[in-house]
Amino acid sequence: MQARKVESVQSEKGTKRYQYVVYWYISETLPPSLEEGLETPPGAPYRAPPPYPKNLSFKERIAQEPQGYEPRHHENTGVDEMERQFKSELCSVEDAVKKLSQGYIMGEAMADVVRRGWEGIQRRLEMEEAATHQSPEAV
Repeated sequence: MQARKVESVQSEKGTKRYQYVVYWYISETLPPSLEEGLETPPGAPYRAPPPYPKNLSFKERIAQEPQGYEPRHHENTGVDEMERQFKSELCSVEDAVKKLSQGYIMGEAMADVVRRGWEGIQRRLEMEEAATHQSPEAV
């Protein structure tokens, strides 16, 4: 998720309020071999990873991770002080949907993003499987 802060001013009191315009995206983790090489110190410019290889399937990409691998959590990468207060954790899709659906107004919308992203990943895996086991006409 990316957030861009948009400042607005209330005219009757002259106080500042902030709104966040939220951009959602589903992304992959990096293979452990790339993770360390792309790390930058705080304040240094972002270093983009190499493009995802066009001929690499999801199944092949998953196989690049060691058994039980958990991607590294990068601390203090929030957009601003407020976002740095949020807690993030790696959890299953089911747990993410459950946690996001509880407690606040945007939760169900965020849970829906997780659900739709996971459904897209599952569809891609099914398409790749069909493409390797079926004739092109069947896909």
